Amino acid sequence: MSYIYGMRHLIIFFLFTIGSTAFAQNSIDLANIYWRTSPGNSVEDLNLKRNFNMYVADAKLPIVLNDDNLFILGLEYQHNTITIQDDVFGGALDYEFASTMLQLGLEHKWNAKHKMLFMAIPRFNTDFSDVNLSHFQLGGLALGTTSLSEKFDWKYGLYYNGELFGPMFVPLFGFNWAINDKWRLKTVIPINLELSCQASDWFRGGLRFDGVNGSYKISPSIFSSDQHLDKADNNVWAFTEFNLGKNIWFHLKAGASVLRKYRFYDDSDKLDFKLGPVNIGDDRPTTNSLIENGWSFEARFIYRLPLDK
Repeated sequence: MSYIYGMRHLIIFFLFTIGSTAFAQNSIDLANIYWRTSPGNSVEDLNLKRNFNMYVADAKLPIVLNDDNLFILGLEYQHNTITIQDDVFGGALDYEFASTMLQLGLEHKWNAKHKMLFMAIPRFNTDFSDVNLSHFQLGGLALGTTSLSEKFDWKYGLYYNGELFGPMFVPLFGFNWAINDKWRLKTVIPINLELSCQASDWFRGGLRFDGVNGSYKISPSIFSSDQHLDKADNNVWAFTEFNLGKNIWFHLKAGASVLRKYRFYDDSDKLDFKLGPVNIGDDRPTTNSLIENGWSFEARFIYRLPLDK
């Protein structure tokens, strides 16, 4: 019973940190492999097409310490490529960058209604050229949950990461509301928002928003010896997922990006700090984005553990 209790209460963590699409309270996604693409993006006044591809694999292991404490171990690898295709000269230029992330956490149950998750999130965000400590980032998360009923939970907390453009703080507030047996609305503002319908045991669909901001160390160029890539990638999705048997699910998304920017900056160009989506003390020069708004698509295989059997 203590194992099932701990697994149920991990859901809120996985929904926030990796955008899990698991059924809200009766399953958990233990592993994901997925591909996201945004093809054929045009650049104004240029005969260029820009394609974005991302490949991700992640897994996590929850370990029950006792009835009140749960240890969390997770690992994720993400590889990104932006390809600039010149339609006039027939050439192509690839920008590749990756992230390797470790998740170490402890969830503590204070009482029947309140629990808190504490998470350390070290990562290497890099193009793997001349890797050193400047490619290393350290972040953390504190996320609380208060259950008002079996159908409604409040969420609140703070996320921090030492980004290459400066410290980033994200105050978190949201809820998880089971409207009825099929419909659910959940959000962690400003990270995500999802409205879903569980039509049957083998099919689910809905609408979702995801907002992501991060930075990657980039190898020196002819323009600068120390650079990083500032990534702001927000998407509005429609999604469906199907059970393939033996706890394997196939998940599909189609949507469009919103205010998407991938910009290069010198490492000396920094904010005072970032508070959620707001830049404080941003005197950085204006630079062009590698890729702008366009359609996005995602295909994902999920290993999902049911908790009610």
